[in-house]
Amino acid sequence: MNFVQPIRDKNKIKEIKALLLKNNYRDFILFTLGINTGFRISDILEIKVNDVRNKTHIAINEKKTDKLKKAYINSSLKEELDKYIFDRGAGIF
Repeated sequence: MNFVQPIRDKNKIKEIKALLLKNNYRDFILFTLGINTGFRISDILEIKVNDVRNKTHIAINEKKTDKLKKAYINSSLKEELDKYIFDRGAGIF
């Protein structure tokens, strides 16, 4: 069985963020959400604008385990999310 290890090198994370920011802002937001929350991409893709707008935490039911998982929205993540959802409705990211 193959195991996936998290990216721990802060410089690598900065490089990936810079590349994503240059190419696709949505992908940058998805990566930033994953790095800051630890959520799986299958769960991140289900997050709606109303799930993060004016919130301090994100709460989801994980698809894989069907458990409730909460994550704090830190200031840097909040800033990026606010920029991304500024003029969006309540739909999916």
